[in-house]
Amino acid sequence: MKNYPDPGANTFLKLLSEKINIPISFLVAGSGSDELLDLIIRIFSSPKNAVLSVSPTFSMYKFYAKINGAKYLSVPLNLQLNKLMGTAQFDLDQHRFMQMAKSSRIIILARPNNPDGMVFPLNFIRKILELKKLVVIDEAYIDFSDESSLKDLTKSYNNLIILRSFSKSYSLAGLRLGYIITNPSIKKILTRVKGPYSVNNLALFYGSLLLNKQEEVLTNINKIKSIREKFYRELLRLRETNKAFYIHPSEANFILLRFQSAEIANSLYQYLLYNQIKVRSFEAGLSNCLRISIGTGLHMKKVIEIIKLYFEVN
Repeated sequence: MKNYPDPGANTFLKLLSEKINIPISFLVAGSGSDELLDLIIRIFSSPKNAVLSVSPTFSMYKFYAKINGAKYLSVPLNLQLNKLMGTAQFDLDQHRFMQMAKSSRIIILARPNNPDGMVFPLNFIRKILELKKLVVIDEAYIDFSDESSLKDLTKSYNNLIILRSFSKSYSLAGLRLGYIITNPSIKKILTRVKGPYSVNNLALFYGSLLLNKQEEVLTNINKIKSIREKFYRELLRLRETNKAFYIHPSEANFILLRFQSAEIANSLYQYLLYNQIKVRSFEAGLSNCLRISIGTGLHMKKVIEIIKLYFEVN
C-alpha cells in the first residue's frame, strides 16, 4: 500500500490524456484548480506587471494576485437590460480590454464566466492570444456550455493555459482535483515549482473512476443543462407578472437573477433560506443579485414555487 500519492499523478494523467485526447506532456494535476491558479500567478507575475481580468468574475483571481504581490486590474463588464424580454446580459468593451492587455503580464478569463454564465467568443480569445501574453482560460464550467473547450488551442499557442476542475461536472469539490492543459515548456516550469504531494490518493482514485464513467457523467451533465433551460423558461414566465427582476442567460450550472434593489435580493435570500433553500448572495456591485445553482427537477420546481410565493406576499 502506498503511503504517499504519486508526485506526478502519472497514472491519473495517462488516463486523462486518453479520455480528452491531449498528450500527457500537456497536463498537470493539482489540488483543485485554485492551487494551480495560485501557482501560475506566483511563477509568472511580478509587482511591476499586471494580472488582467474582467469584473464581475471569480473573486479568487484578484485574491491570488494580491497575495502574490501582483498588480490586479479588471475591465468592468457593461450591463445590458432587455425590459421587454426580462433578461440581463454583460457585454465587454473588447477594444478597451485589448489596450489594457497590451501592458499586462497575465490575462485570466473564466469561460463561462462566474457569476453570470456568459461565454467569451472564440475570435476574441484568439485576438488576445496573438498579443503573446500569458492567457489563462478558466473552464471550470465549460462542460455545461454548448460552446466547446479551447483545449486544442494549446497545441497552436504556447502562451495558453487551460484550467479545468473536477469540482463541477464531476461533483468532486470536496476532494480537490483539477488540472492544467498547456504546452510542455510551461508544464516544465510549473512542475519544477509545484509541491510533489498536493493531490491526495482519494482524489486521484475517484477522479480516475469517473474518467472511466464518461457516459454516466455526460448523461448527468445533459440532465443538468435540460433542467437549467426549463428553470430559465419558468423564470421568464414568472417575470411576466413580477417585473422586479431580470434573468441572466447562462452557459453554466447556475442562473444569476438581478433585482431592482439590494433590499429585494436580501429579502428573497432570507425567505428562501427560511424555506431551506440556500442560494449565493453577493456584496458591492452585485448586492442586488442572487445566483441559483441547478439541482434536480424537483429542487428547481420548489425554488420557482417559493419565489412565486414570495412575490405574492410582498
